[in-house]
Amino acid sequence: MKQPVICLVGTNHRYADQQLRERLAFEEEKLGRYLKELKVLSEAKEIMILSTCNRVEVLAVSDKPIEDRIIRFLADYSGVPVDKLEEVLYVKRDMEAVKHIFRVASSLDSMVIGEPQIMGQLKEAYKWSVEFMTSGAVINRIMRRAFHAAKVVKSETQIAKGAVSIPYAALIKSKEILGSLEGKKVLSIGVGEMNRLACEHFHEAGAAIAYVANRTRLNAEALAKQYSARLISLEDVPVALKDVDVVVTATSSRQPVITKDMIPENRPLIIDMAVPRDTQRGVEGLTSVVLIDDLKGIVDDALKFRKKEALKAEQIIERELETYREYVASLDYDQVVKKLRLRAEQIRQRELERFKKSYSSKVDDELLEGVDKLTRALLNKVLHEPTVNIKLFMDHPEGDMYIELLKRIFKIEHSKKDVKCFFSENS
Repeated sequence: MKQPVICLVGTNHRYADQQLRERLAFEEEKLGRYLKELKVLSEAKEIMILSTCNRVEVLAVSDKPIEDRIIRFLADYSGVPVDKLEEVLYVKRDMEAVKHIFRVASSLDSMVIGEPQIMGQLKEAYKWSVEFMTSGAVINRIMRRAFHAAKVVKSETQIAKGAVSIPYAALIKSKEILGSLEGKKVLSIGVGEMNRLACEHFHEAGAAIAYVANRTRLNAEALAKQYSARLISLEDVPVALKDVDVVVTATSSRQPVITKDMIPENRPLIIDMAVPRDTQRGVEGLTSVVLIDDLKGIVDDALKFRKKEALKAEQIIERELETYREYVASLDYDQVVKKLRLRAEQIRQRELERFKKSYSSKVDDELLEGVDKLTRALLNKVLHEPTVNIKLFMDHPEGDMYIELLKRIFKIEHSKKDVKCFFSENS
């Protein structure tokens, strides 16, 4: 049976700058329309689109290579000329495409190795293709094995261990100094990306975001509201310092935001993530101050560790790819039908031999030959519909489950593992 062509066309943070990725990114609320349009225009049998801030990828299944049509669609959609687009796109086919999806699911292709967000993004992309009926048996099969590979990587390696962002390193360092953060009060000075992430991490660790200070009130209202924090001006920071245990600061100020004369008797821990620093030199002599250089050391150590774990993960991916190859081979239409008919023929021959032994003295060779022809004809008629349906199952989104059940019913599959549909396994 001819195997379909699996094709992946895309780009990511290593190939395209942010501006170009933004032009390629698909609006989620319109993704269903784009999936259907792309499927029709490319003449693909199956289509899935993965669109995140760091990557845009199209996974397609077809009867022939269609990457040129996908590239043309992306060019028309983004407004980027084809020749310019081709400079930043990668094209992967068949097992190379499958391996890429496995690596993406396992966060080996992410900007930060081991980051957990990509799994949710990939599941969401698959969910969209299912909802709008643009995926099928092949993408289903790839995603099932990709998610399984990611689970194995997660369980057999420590690829997600350690702090690989400055805000998370701030949390780790705070725990080292203060122990538990449960119930600790936090002041955030600034409302940039690092402040928002730090607040998120500290909140999840049980701390209370008590104050949000910013030069512009309007820009700070959303963050303060999110944590029910008190919104204050930079002039009110000295008063807030007396009431908190931890300060996270990351402003763009060219002058110190926290000076020596502001430090109260309770001397809170200050995490200074700003460049240039928000704390006046000498403040570290009055209280515990953690600067961004200290945090970068934690991040660098974590990244080195994750790179070592990534080597183990790559070996797991190769192992899972081999399992995928074997599984796809076991679903070959001709082979499944051949094994089914062979199993049925073995049963027929066994029963025919029993008949001959029981009635050899009562029937002649002509009658035995007639019985042989009759049983063969009956067998062919009984197996006709199942063998026709097997071919239909091959293209059904849940066809793998049907094939597995059929193989086990006729004892051409010896696995004892429960047969589950994709959605019950990966909901």
